[in-house]
Amino acid sequence: MAGRARKINRQSGGVLEFDIRLQAKQMLLLEAVESGIRYPFYGGAKGGGKSYASRMIMLAMLMKHPGTTGLLIRRTFKQLAGNHIRPLFMQFPEMRDWYNKTDGVLSLPNGSELLFGHSEHEDDIFAYQGQEYDFIGVEEVTQFTEFQWEMLSTSSRTAKMDVKPVMWATGNPGGVGHAWVKRVWIDRRFEEYEEPNEYAFIPATVFDNKILLTADPKYIKILQAMKNEELKRAYLHGDWDIYPGQYFSQWNRSDIEVKSFEIPLDWPLFGSVDYGESSPTSFGLYTVDYDGIVIRLFEYYRAGLSASQHAEEIKTLIEGFVYTDGRWPDLVYADPSMWVKRRVDEEAVNDTASGMFAEKGVHLTRANNDRINGWRICKDALVHKRFKAFESWNDNLFRTVPALPRDDRKPEDVDTHAEDHVADEWRYLMVHCYKPIYEEDDFDTRGRMAEVINELTKPDRRKSRYTRA
Repeated sequence: MAGRARKINRQSGGVLEFDIRLQAKQMLLLEAVESGIRYPFYGGAKGGGKSYASRMIMLAMLMKHPGTTGLLIRRTFKQLAGNHIRPLFMQFPEMRDWYNKTDGVLSLPNGSELLFGHSEHEDDIFAYQGQEYDFIGVEEVTQFTEFQWEMLSTSSRTAKMDVKPVMWATGNPGGVGHAWVKRVWIDRRFEEYEEPNEYAFIPATVFDNKILLTADPKYIKILQAMKNEELKRAYLHGDWDIYPGQYFSQWNRSDIEVKSFEIPLDWPLFGSVDYGESSPTSFGLYTVDYDGIVIRLFEYYRAGLSASQHAEEIKTLIEGFVYTDGRWPDLVYADPSMWVKRRVDEEAVNDTASGMFAEKGVHLTRANNDRINGWRICKDALVHKRFKAFESWNDNLFRTVPALPRDDRKPEDVDTHAEDHVADEWRYLMVHCYKPIYEEDDFDTRGRMAEVINELTKPDRRKSRYTRA
């Protein structure tokens, strides 16, 4: 077993030595962090010693560089307390006196500080926006959305000439962030703004954790006894090719993706909006072909703007979209929460998100927000290959929807902690504009556009004019 020790000065002037011991695989993470690799990732399976490694490496870096700031973050504070704060104080009891419980900050005698943070909901990540951290450790990164990671990465910076900012991650397969984590570190499929040399993956399983195997030799047998083969492969061997808990298991991109084409004038157009005040706002423009197949033409996906600004940009995109010749949608469905009055200083003001959209010429219709039935309708469209999307105009649809996991407490629903903005907006549209195969008889009772859709789906209408990508 390898070991590392760091020396720091007590406030009283004495010298205190912490003996920080790491196993071989954990040492690889420390070496990656010390080398300045911007985004190293450690883990891949249960029992690999991820939490201990992350916590010890954070201490090592803060002690090595006096006056620096670190952030150790998990999804919830309960997880943070159980996996980091209490174990830290058990290992180093003297640190209790250095911890400010109110602020969640550990102040080291050398002037460095460690903030224990959490982001249970997607919007919680904005609490760290504008801050500056020399070192960030993201625990169980697959529990975070890509949006949260991106927002947090803007705080991974420093003005110190002798310090390289590093943002490392630990995690297992599965969770709301499985797809984007797998894309970056496992598959190494990088997007334009991502630098491959900034990412390193250090795989670790329970077999690498000799301390755990010695202390609890039955732990491996517990993992081996799991009846769910997908979870066993993920937790025991760190298999990223399976997807435990994927909600839309019916998703097949090759069945959905089509090349762009000019939309016939007699095909109706629809819009759909899922509005976020701080989280992303998603808008999709859709049409329905002669066979009742719903086609998503393009998307708008942005965060950080006001409702009025979103409306202006959406309007500009609709009017400039070449494949519809700038035609306006017949109806634009929207999240019912957009009709809720905002409150300022506890007093209701006479404005809503829907009202601000209307002021910019984007008039909205309240969508049916029946989540469970809505998801059933979406799945029906996937099973029967009756949902399509233009290949070059829907990146966030293809990125986020197949990555959505089930809610563990409510398996028939999507985990709302995931990046579900596009999915919600898609669901609003499908409830009103898609004719489910499993509900042919009662479709006439659903949605304001039922009669229009029924007319368009008559068998004597000519076939749609699109091709698979």
